[in-house]
Amino acid sequence: MSDEIARVVTEEAAASEANRDAPVLADSAVDRPNRPRSAVYSVRLNLEEVASLQALAEEVGVPASTLVRSWIVDQLRSARGEFGEAEAELRAAQLHLAHLQRHLARPVP
Repeated sequence: MSDEIARVVTEEAAASEANRDAPVLADSAVDRPNRPRSAVYSVRLNLEEVASLQALAEEVGVPASTLVRSWIVDQLRSARGEFGEAEAELRAAQLHLAHLQRHLARPVP
């Protein structure tokens, strides 16, 4: 990457971070090549629920939105009968093992 390109990228990144709450302009186009369109749902949670969700996501090692999405997709698949009880138990065990692994990796006070 040339010095000029690196400088512009750095400046744009800093400007973006400085204005992260700025509204998206009406004539802006969002392009996500090679990805199908998706929908965004807003879910109302109280502060305690948000804190619990974020703590669990940290324990599992994924962003909170990814954790919530995985729960929703799992429930949809289950409701459609796309996986059985054994797979559901295995997925729950995987989450529990990830939690234990992170817990055990924490430094001992």
